Amino acid sequence: MFAMTESVSADLYDVLFPATGSPFPARLLERTRFDRWAGFPSGRAALAYALRDAGLGPDDEVLTPSYSDLSVDRVVESVATPIHVDVGTGYTMDLDRAEERITDRTRAIVPTHLFGEPCDMERVAELAAEHDLAVIEDAAHALGAMHVNGAIGEYSDYCLFSFRFTKEATIYKGGLLLGADPARMAPPQSDLRTVAALCGVAVGETAMRSLPGPVYSALRSTVLDPYFRTSAGFLDDVTPRRFTDRQHAMLAAQFRELSSAVETRRRHAERYRRGLVDAIERPPAAEDHAYFRYPIQVPRSRREPMANALQRRGIGCSKSYSYVLGPPGECPNAYRASGRVINLPIHARLDAEQVERVIGTVNEVWAGFD
Repeated sequence: MFAMTESVSADLYDVLFPATGSPFPARLLERTRFDRWAGFPSGRAALAYALRDAGLGPDDEVLTPSYSDLSVDRVVESVATPIHVDVGTGYTMDLDRAEERITDRTRAIVPTHLFGEPCDMERVAELAAEHDLAVIEDAAHALGAMHVNGAIGEYSDYCLFSFRFTKEATIYKGGLLLGADPARMAPPQSDLRTVAALCGVAVGETAMRSLPGPVYSALRSTVLDPYFRTSAGFLDDVTPRRFTDRQHAMLAAQFRELSSAVETRRRHAERYRRGLVDAIERPPAAEDHAYFRYPIQVPRSRREPMANALQRRGIGCSKSYSYVLGPPGECPNAYRASGRVINLPIHARLDAEQVERVIGTVNEVWAGFD
């Protein structure tokens, strides 16, 4: 096991990609339990490959979180039978409930580090050992969390990351699976379309961050959200592949800033924790939280008008995820979160003054409902 300390965090990009054109970040594997890897067109393709590689079929049950991205559920459904487990006091799987849902058909568990909050992987490993389960670790939100939690990639049979354009590091589309069979890797693929798409995403990301709240809200509801919902049902080619030299270089440049970005987000989270009114629920203040997102919870009746009011005042916020994957009666915490979560801005490009402005605006809007 390893722990990224402040003294080495600046060299995270060297750990992963020691040189442009490197076939793979071998030193990353040295810091996990893995010695095998493969690239994929997407994180969901990596998940599908892991499920199949673990030998799962339609009659096998897989424990999955009830509050997560819809695409994870769709991928599991394409291979096996998802069994939805409620989340706990935060946004990761309630492992006591997970143990209760294990049957003689249960073959795997998919712990997810949602919003950058690490799941208790040591407890997951204990459950897996006791019940002979494969552990497929969904670290799509947790690339930065490796900086503060050395358990990520240490207690699973497979660990996957996503490099989609909404993630901490991106090549527009892409996934990485630790634990895949290198003998099945395809040769490097042409990356011209990927490069063009990434340039478009970079321009779009900059433009989106400058949009007024109402414009962003309209674009999100009419274009982005429908796209995310419909695309969740599509599964990319699940053939493993190498990343190209250019993709390695793109990721290396982004990893160069990743560790400092995590530290910045954690400072933003502390400001939110101290500055928001007490009635607004914050995410768990865990010392190993990387805050890929900063979800607050407000009463269900206030969520929509409050999010709209924040967007009108120029605060870019989102309501994800607005659904629960399991039956609400069996997953009350997930159901509660699905109707109450608002994600506040926490990206590393914000400075302290901007975060304080968000805090003041949120508190002002909240007071307007009293």
